[in-house]
Amino acid sequence: MTVDTHVHVGCTDADRYPRSPRGVGSDWWRTGDHGSGPLVATLDAAGVERAVVVQAVGPYGYDCRCAVDAVGERPDRLRLVVAVDPTGPDPAADLRHLARHAPVAGVRLFCVGGADEAWLADGRAAAVWSLAGELGIVVVPTVFPARLPEVRRLAEAHPGVAVALDHAGFPELPLAVDAPVLGLADVPWVHLKVSSHVLGDAPDAVALVRTLAARFGADRLCWGSDYPQTSTDYAALLALGIAAAEGLAPGERDAFLSATATRLWA
Repeated sequence: MTVDTHVHVGCTDADRYPRSPRGVGSDWWRTGDHGSGPLVATLDAAGVERAVVVQAVGPYGYDCRCAVDAVGERPDRLRLVVAVDPTGPDPAADLRHLARHAPVAGVRLFCVGGADEAWLADGRAAAVWSLAGELGIVVVPTVFPARLPEVRRLAEAHPGVAVALDHAGFPELPLAVDAPVLGLADVPWVHLKVSSHVLGDAPDAVALVRTLAARFGADRLCWGSDYPQTSTDYAALLALGIAAAEGLAPGERDAFLSATATRLWA
């Protein structure tokens, strides 16, 4: 079984699902139909059983209606990671509202592209972390390496609240022995989403996954395609993820490609 922990959806009805481009990422959402139907058909063609739909902040900001409705159409195959504006006055209240009206499995805290970072230390992030623990959902920080010490502090302050770091924390590659992301390896509830975005940039994707598995354990790693943000060629993204796991033992490959994801987003 294969589970993809990082896909995005886009809705063709721009009146019902208005776009609010943030100037980050590619423009995959401008053309084509990227709703639940085409997504599931793509998964079927590739032999991927399930996927986690992550709120596409690039085209939609923090309006999660497109992602919520897409997952609602195929709850048998898709799980939902919403996003709340961490710089807003009360992101925890925003998350609580979403969780009342949608099957939220995780919350994305997006802090790239010049976002104000005060929320990491002023209590707003801590409130979201606490609520995620109450709701039993995964916290998905999307931050650059300089912000990983704050992620560590928050994770340590909320033991047992599962964290899945988007794009493995955007590490500089090739991975240095003192890379900031490796400093999170001793926090057992911190996991890494090793996306095809990262694997494609790695000089040696097999060596990268092997190194991360040696530090974190393969049961704390999970693959995500970042489809269609990184590429609209899903088969190629999947092939990259499978090839990157070739340096792992069979049980470890299973963890990387499905078991970790199933545990986090059952």
